[in-house]
This record gives sequence, C-alpha cells and structure tokens, in this order.
Amino acid sequence: MPDFLPTLTALATLTLGGSAAILVLSLVSRSTRSRYGARWRCLAWLLLGLRMAIPFPLLPQGQSSPHTPIQLPAPSDTLIFTQQPPQLPTSPPQNHTNTPLPTLPQESNGSHSSTPAPETPAAQHFTLSLAQILLLVWLAGAAVMLLRTLWLHLRFLRYLRRWVYPVQNDCAVPIFNELGDQLHLDRRPRLMYCTGLKTPMLAGLFRPTLLLPDSLSNDALRYSLLHELTHFRRKDIWLKALALWVNILHWFNPFAWLMVRLVERDTELACDDDALRQLPRAEHAAYGQTILSVAARLQQKETP
Repeated sequence: MPDFLPTLTALATLTLGGSAAILVLSLVSRSTRSRYGARWRCLAWLLLGLRMAIPFPLLPQGQSSPHTPIQLPAPSDTLIFTQQPPQLPTSPPQNHTNTPLPTLPQESNGSHSSTPAPETPAAQHFTLSLAQILLLVWLAGAAVMLLRTLWLHLRFLRYLRRWVYPVQNDCAVPIFNELGDQLHLDRRPRLMYCTGLKTPMLAGLFRPTLLLPDSLSNDALRYSLLHELTHFRRKDIWLKALALWVNILHWFNPFAWLMVRLVERDTELACDDDALRQLPRAEHAAYGQTILSVAARLQQKETP
C-alpha cells in the first residue's frame, strides 16, 4: 500500500497555516479604517486561496541532512486492521506407505545437476492504517461538497434557461454602454433580464452575464450597473470561485467557511470603493443608498 502519511501531514500543515492567516485577516478587517484596506485584503485572499487550493507540498520532500540543527521526528502511522492471508502448505507430502521414492537417472558425464524448487508466491495481506482512513474520509467529504456545488449550479442554470430573456430597445442598453465606455471595458458581459430576480447580479466564469430584475428606476439601474460592471472589471467572480474551491477541499475546517464570507464581504467593499471613484462626490450618498436597498432586498429574500 502507498504511504499516505506525507499527504496528510502536508494537508494538516496547510490547514494550520491557512487558519492562522484567515484569523489574522479577519482581525485586521475589523480594525482597519483605511479606504484601501478591502483592496489589499482581496489581494491577500487571492494569494492565500491559491496556496490553499493545492493541498499538497509544492516542493519535493527530501531526506533531512544529519547536520540540520533542528530535526523533528516524523510522525508514525498507526495500523488499524490487518487481514492475515491463508496459510499455504510449505512441506512436501510425506510417504506413509514406506515405499522408496524413485531416483532420477544421473547424467552420463557424472556431473550432478539439481533443479531448484519452484518458489511459492508470497500471499498478500490486507492492511488498513489510520492515515488511509483519514484520507478516505477527507476525499469523501470533498466529493460530497463538490457534488452539492455542481447540483446547485445546474439547478441555477435550469432556472436561468426558463426565466432569462434578452434586453431589447430598453433604457438599460444606453446606460450599460455608457458605463462600459467609462470603465474602459473592451470586453463586456451579456445583458439579460431575469424574471423573479430581486437584485442585479453577475453570473458565469467563462461567459459572464449581467442579470437585471424586471423593474428598476433609472437611478437605481445606473448605480446597479456600475456596481456589477466594476465587479466584472475587477474579476471578483474568479476570487469568489477560488474561495469556494478552497471551501470544498477544506470542508472540515471552520475557518475555510469563514473565508468564503470574508471574501464576499471584502470584494463588495473593494468594488464599492472603486465604483465611487467613477462618481462625483455629490452622488456618493445616492449610490450608497441604492446599494443598501439592494442588500436589504437580498437579505429579505434569503430570510425564510
């Protein structure tokens, strides 16, 4: 059986280091008053997410030199279960009739040649160690999380196929094009309406689509489009997807679940900061009021 202990050791080390980094970023976000704090935290989330997304050692683990000043003993695996193979007969059958065995004729040249007895293949025995059990539990949990995420995504796609329709000859189109030019967007998401949607949202990694509710006032529409197009320019949806992947791999770590919430919050704060830079100071209050009303509608939708 292969040795899975180094993999689990690397995963445990990454979990402890990642948890400490998430805790530090959480405490920093509470004490930071700078307007640029969320932007720098998003960069920190990106670097941390990229490291935690690969739960294996990045460099080969070689043998430690005997002259290393500090040497830590390697943890030993614990054998949980062993199935012994059936015992095979090893001695030749005995002659109970006292009949002499026939002798083979000797070669004419007088040399004695002996034919080696065929070797009996060693019977394999089944073992199950603690490292193997922990690895199977981790993989099973990650598989369940991945299947759940895919199922929710497919259900959302099925909902979009039923209720999404394109925007045609609407006031949203000139506002959308004006804001795209203002943000210097060469590539822009598709603009669609979605029946039953409470708040505007950006969906899709490879084919991003900006979804709008059926009815919005012109001011709310302009500020909402500015907010979502700023998300598109910042590529925040990729950072959120990275945090979701980290949560799938580190499903057993409560700090990974906290990381998803903190990434969601910091991307919204950083997006608002970038969007306000595109508006005159006289419109900052109106923009903030629009975003707060959208967030209140979203929270009302999620509340059972």
